[in-house]
Amino acid sequence: MGFKNFSLLETTKSDLLSKLMLAWDGQWFLKVVEEFGLEYGLRLNTKVRLAFARIEMRLLLDVLNKKEADSFKEAIGIINFYCREVLNINSQHEIEIENHSATIKVTFCPILENCRRANLPRCDQACLGCPQIWQEWLKILLPKEECHVQAIKQMANNDEFCLLYIF
Repeated sequence: MGFKNFSLLETTKSDLLSKLMLAWDGQWFLKVVEEFGLEYGLRLNTKVRLAFARIEMRLLLDVLNKKEADSFKEAIGIINFYCREVLNINSQHEIEIENHSATIKVTFCPILENCRRANLPRCDQACLGCPQIWQEWLKILLPKEECHVQAIKQMANNDEFCLLYIF
């Protein structure tokens, strides 16, 4: 019995893997909520996501042949690259960098939209760990610097857009 030889473009493979990763994560979260309740699921999901954030940046630095980012600006650029090219998250956002601070304004977040589609009593799970994820990424990218991330506005809290301040 012969099998048909299937093939995919590298960009298609990458897109498929990104979608599968998000679906896996979403299904894991929903099953934890189903088994143990929403509050427990939210806490556990945040812990897992923060641990994974450290792994993401370590692996990304490795493939970029870097030990750490050369500057704050480069660190923000690496995170932006990672979200766009690896996670394939095409959010609509603006980034302003000034010296050692950045403001990130997000007007569309596909992760928040996925959370809303789950139709749970709360849809803020996308936003709960977001500032901490950025902070964990920056800890790995800039291990000698102390960076803080503050969520000024979050769409899950009915704000018009998300606004993160990184300093």
